[in-house]
Amino acid sequence: MDDTHENPNAESHERLRRSARDLIDHGVPPPNHSGTLSVEALQLLYQRASKPESAADALKLLHELQTYQVELDLLHEQLQANEHEISEELAYYKSLYELAPAAYLIVANDGEIIEGNQAAGVLFDESAQPLTGKALYALLAPGQESAVNALLRKTKEQDSGKQGAASVSVELPDLRRLTITANSALSGDCVLMILTEATTGSARS
Repeated sequence: MDDTHENPNAESHERLRRSARDLIDHGVPPPNHSGTLSVEALQLLYQRASKPESAADALKLLHELQTYQVELDLLHEQLQANEHEISEELAYYKSLYELAPAAYLIVANDGEIIEGNQAAGVLFDESAQPLTGKALYALLAPGQESAVNALLRKTKEQDSGKQGAASVSVELPDLRRLTITANSALSGDCVLMILTEATTGSARS
Protein backbone atom coordinates (compact mmCIF):
# COMPACT_ATOMS: atom_id res chain seq x y z
CA MET A 1 0.00 0.00 0.00
CA ASP A 2 1.21 3.51 -0.79
CA ASP A 3 2.52 5.21 2.37
CA THR A 4 1.08 8.54 1.25
CA HIS A 5 -2.43 7.14 1.77
CA GLU A 6 -1.55 6.03 5.30
CA ASN A 7 0.30 9.19 6.24
CA PRO A 8 -1.03 12.54 4.94
CA ASN A 9 2.20 14.19 6.07
CA ALA A 10 4.15 12.03 3.62
CA GLU A 11 2.01 13.28 0.74
CA SER A 12 2.42 16.87 1.91
CA HIS A 13 6.19 16.40 2.16
CA GLU A 14 6.33 14.94 -1.34
CA ARG A 15 4.49 17.98 -2.74
CA LEU A 16 6.95 20.21 -0.91
CA ARG A 17 9.88 18.23 -2.31
CA ARG A 18 8.53 18.55 -5.88
CA SER A 19 8.07 22.30 -5.44
CA ALA A 20 11.62 22.66 -4.15
CA ARG A 21 13.10 20.66 -7.02
CA ASP A 22 11.12 22.68 -9.56
CA LEU A 23 12.57 25.89 -8.12
CA ILE A 24 16.11 24.54 -8.25
CA ASP A 25 15.73 23.06 -11.72
CA HIS A 26 14.56 26.42 -13.04
CA GLY A 27 17.50 28.23 -11.46
CA VAL A 28 15.52 30.02 -8.78
CA PRO A 29 17.57 30.60 -5.59
CA PRO A 30 16.10 29.92 -2.13
CA PRO A 31 13.78 32.88 -1.40
CA ASN A 32 14.84 33.54 2.18
CA HIS A 33 18.44 32.28 2.27
CA SER A 34 17.64 31.20 5.83
CA GLY A 35 20.72 28.99 6.14
CA THR A 36 24.10 28.32 4.55
CA LEU A 37 26.51 25.42 4.54
CA SER A 38 29.40 25.54 6.97
CA VAL A 39 32.94 26.14 5.75
CA GLU A 40 33.84 22.55 6.61
CA ALA A 41 30.92 21.20 4.58
CA LEU A 42 31.83 23.37 1.59
CA GLN A 43 35.45 22.24 1.76
CA LEU A 44 34.40 18.60 1.88
CA LEU A 45 32.11 19.05 -1.12
CA TYR A 46 34.86 20.84 -3.03
CA GLN A 47 37.33 18.04 -2.33
CA ARG A 48 34.86 15.37 -3.42
CA ALA A 49 33.89 17.34 -6.54
CA SER A 50 37.58 17.70 -7.46
CA LYS A 51 38.04 13.94 -7.67
CA PRO A 52 36.58 12.25 -10.77
CA GLU A 53 35.62 9.13 -8.84
CA SER A 54 33.52 11.11 -6.33
CA ALA A 55 32.45 14.15 -8.38
CA ALA A 56 29.07 12.67 -9.31
CA ASP A 57 28.30 11.82 -5.67
CA ALA A 58 29.33 15.31 -4.57
CA LEU A 59 27.06 16.97 -7.12
CA LYS A 60 24.20 14.71 -6.09
CA LEU A 61 24.77 15.56 -2.45
CA LEU A 62 24.91 19.27 -3.26
CA HIS A 63 21.62 19.00 -5.14
CA GLU A 64 20.03 17.26 -2.16
CA LEU A 65 21.28 19.94 0.21
CA GLN A 66 19.90 22.64 -2.07
CA THR A 67 16.58 20.81 -2.14
CA TYR A 68 16.44 20.63 1.65
CA GLN A 69 17.28 24.31 1.86
CA VAL A 70 14.48 25.32 -0.49
CA GLU A 71 12.09 23.03 1.40
CA LEU A 72 12.95 24.86 4.61
CA ASP A 73 12.45 28.22 2.94
CA LEU A 74 9.07 27.16 1.56
CA LEU A 75 8.01 25.88 4.96
CA HIS A 76 9.14 29.15 6.53
CA GLU A 77 7.04 31.14 4.06
CA GLN A 78 4.02 28.93 4.74
CA LEU A 79 4.40 29.30 8.49
CA GLN A 80 4.59 33.08 8.13
CA ALA A 81 1.45 33.09 5.98
CA ASN A 82 -0.37 30.88 8.50
CA GLU A 83 0.69 33.09 11.39
CA HIS A 84 -0.56 36.19 9.57
CA GLU A 85 -3.90 34.52 8.82
CA ILE A 86 -4.34 33.39 12.43
CA SER A 87 -3.50 36.88 13.71
CA GLU A 88 -6.13 38.42 11.43
CA GLU A 89 -8.76 35.90 12.53
CA LEU A 90 -7.94 36.50 16.18
CA ALA A 91 -8.26 40.27 15.76
CA TYR A 92 -11.57 39.81 13.94
CA TYR A 93 -13.18 37.63 16.60
CA LYS A 94 -11.78 39.77 19.40
CA SER A 95 -13.43 42.83 17.86
CA LEU A 96 -16.73 40.91 17.61
CA TYR A 97 -16.50 40.17 21.34
CA GLU A 98 -15.41 43.61 22.48
CA LEU A 99 -17.83 45.62 20.33
CA ALA A 100 -20.87 43.32 20.58
CA PRO A 101 -24.10 45.08 21.68
CA ALA A 102 -24.77 42.32 24.23
CA ALA A 103 -22.97 42.29 27.58
CA TYR A 104 -20.47 39.41 27.75
CA LEU A 105 -18.46 38.23 30.73
CA ILE A 106 -15.82 35.55 31.16
CA VAL A 107 -15.94 34.45 34.79
CA ALA A 108 -13.75 32.07 36.76
CA ASN A 109 -15.41 29.06 38.36
CA ASP A 110 -15.29 30.83 41.73
CA GLY A 111 -17.23 33.84 40.40
CA GLU A 112 -14.35 36.24 39.83
CA ILE A 113 -14.61 38.21 36.59
CA ILE A 114 -11.76 37.46 34.20
CA GLU A 115 -12.83 39.71 31.36
CA GLY A 116 -15.80 41.73 30.16
CA ASN A 117 -16.63 43.52 26.93
CA GLN A 118 -17.59 47.17 26.51
CA ALA A 119 -21.33 46.50 26.80
CA ALA A 120 -20.76 44.83 30.18
CA GLY A 121 -18.89 47.91 31.34
CA VAL A 122 -21.82 50.10 30.30
CA LEU A 123 -24.28 47.78 32.05
CA PHE A 124 -22.42 48.05 35.36
CA ASP A 125 -21.56 51.72 34.78
CA GLU A 126 -17.84 50.97 34.66
CA SER A 127 -15.26 50.58 31.94
CA ALA A 128 -14.65 46.98 30.94
CA GLN A 129 -11.11 46.84 32.38
CA PRO A 130 -12.00 47.59 36.05
CA LEU A 131 -14.46 44.68 35.97
CA THR A 132 -11.51 42.30 35.88
CA GLY A 133 -10.76 40.76 39.27
CA LYS A 134 -14.09 41.67 40.86
CA ALA A 135 -16.57 39.13 42.17
CA LEU A 136 -19.68 39.11 40.00
CA TYR A 137 -22.04 39.13 42.99
CA ALA A 138 -20.33 42.29 44.31
CA LEU A 139 -21.72 44.20 41.30
CA LEU A 140 -25.27 43.09 42.10
CA ALA A 141 -27.77 44.05 44.77
CA PRO A 142 -27.18 42.64 48.26
CA GLY A 143 -28.36 39.07 48.70
CA GLN A 144 -27.60 37.94 45.14
CA GLU A 145 -24.51 35.87 45.98
CA SER A 146 -26.49 32.66 46.45
CA ALA A 147 -28.09 33.05 43.01
CA VAL A 148 -24.69 33.53 41.38
CA ASN A 149 -23.24 30.52 43.22
CA ALA A 150 -26.21 28.39 42.13
CA LEU A 151 -25.60 29.42 38.52
CA LEU A 152 -21.94 28.49 38.79
CA ARG A 153 -22.87 25.09 40.22
CA LYS A 154 -25.22 24.49 37.30
CA THR A 155 -22.52 25.29 34.77
CA LYS A 156 -20.19 22.91 36.60
CA GLU A 157 -22.80 20.18 36.20
CA GLN A 158 -22.93 20.98 32.47
CA ASP A 159 -19.20 20.43 32.34
CA SER A 160 -19.79 17.00 33.86
CA GLY A 161 -21.99 15.97 30.95
CA LYS A 162 -25.32 17.78 31.16
CA GLN A 163 -26.37 19.84 28.14
CA GLY A 164 -27.96 23.25 27.72
CA ALA A 165 -27.20 26.71 29.07
CA ALA A 166 -28.04 27.61 32.66
CA SER A 167 -29.72 30.89 33.54
CA VAL A 168 -30.70 32.90 36.58
CA SER A 169 -32.48 36.19 37.25
CA VAL A 170 -30.65 38.65 39.50
CA GLU A 171 -31.03 42.25 40.60
CA LEU A 172 -28.73 45.25 40.27
CA PRO A 173 -28.26 47.82 43.05
CA ASP A 174 -30.58 50.24 41.18
CA LEU A 175 -33.29 47.51 41.15
CA ARG A 176 -32.93 46.70 37.46
CA ARG A 177 -33.19 43.01 36.82
CA LEU A 178 -30.83 40.93 34.74
CA THR A 179 -31.02 37.50 33.22
CA ILE A 180 -27.63 35.80 33.21
CA THR A 181 -27.28 32.94 30.74
CA ALA A 182 -24.12 30.88 31.17
CA ASN A 183 -22.21 27.98 29.71
CA SER A 184 -19.03 26.34 30.91
CA ALA A 185 -16.11 26.90 28.53
CA LEU A 186 -14.83 23.88 26.64
CA SER A 187 -11.68 23.97 28.76
CA GLY A 188 -13.80 23.78 31.92
CA ASP A 189 -11.72 26.45 33.66
CA CYS A 190 -14.12 29.37 33.24
CA VAL A 191 -17.74 30.28 32.51
CA LEU A 192 -19.04 32.27 29.52
CA MET A 193 -21.95 34.58 30.34
CA ILE A 194 -24.42 36.78 28.49
CA LEU A 195 -26.22 39.39 30.60
CA THR A 196 -29.59 40.64 29.39
CA GLU A 197 -31.40 43.52 31.09
CA ALA A 198 -35.11 42.94 31.65
CA THR A 199 -37.48 45.28 29.88
CA THR A 200 -39.49 47.77 31.92
CA GLY A 201 -42.67 45.80 31.41
CA SER A 202 -41.17 42.64 32.89
CA ALA A 203 -39.36 44.33 35.79
CA ARG A 204 -40.43 43.40 39.32
CA SER A 205 -42.67 45.98 40.97
